[in-house]
Amino acid sequence: MPIADNAPSFIQKSRGEIEPVELFFAPHVVPDIDFEMLGLLGNMVSNRCLLEYFRMPPLEVEISKCIRKLFAWHDKLQEQREEQEEEVLLDEVLPNLWIIATYISDELLDIFNAKTQQPEWCEGVYFTKEWFKTGIVSINHLPNIPDTLWLRLLGVGAVQEKAIEQFIVLPNENPLRSKVLNFIGNWWNNTQEEEEITEEHEHLFAVLSPIYQLWQKENTNCE
Repeated sequence: MPIADNAPSFIQKSRGEIEPVELFFAPHVVPDIDFEMLGLLGNMVSNRCLLEYFRMPPLEVEISKCIRKLFAWHDKLQEQREEQEEEVLLDEVLPNLWIIATYISDELLDIFNAKTQQPEWCEGVYFTKEWFKTGIVSINHLPNIPDTLWLRLLGVGAVQEKAIEQFIVLPNENPLRSKVLNFIGNWWNNTQEEEEITEEHEHLFAVLSPIYQLWQKENTNCE
């Protein structure tokens, strides 16, 4: 599903010069998927961005580190433009940072002066001061609506369980449904073949079991 450009070459060739992030996302000029189908996630990645995910509630120092990495990326992108004798990028086209966490405390949001921007963005989405170019998503604060499904699947406990229930009953014609099913089914089989199964893997097997069983059922019916 090639909906994003590759990461910048300096990340691929010079990892030692800058700390890597979990994901750099740059959508194609003409993506092969309708971002509206992704709901909130589609709005987040409609422009170039860096994404960092925390399954455990992040600490203040971890969020600060993510913001420092964002500015380091900005510097490297600008340096690359200068080396190629191209105009520097305007601030508004430099990538934003999205921090996605299963839970963010009100105290931590206050530390970074992160506020909601309703009605443009739903509850659970917060933004720091404009010059930080950083958005924070607290999955447990997201409303239980279809637009947030793809992010709530990354949650924990009851939030994730509810999202999985909602995913399983999606209509067969939903194009994202089959992509997620195949991804999880292939991941499950490939991981099961690994010599060492970690505690984290065991947890994911338990959580994702309903989706994997659905994938097995539908693949069996197709044979």
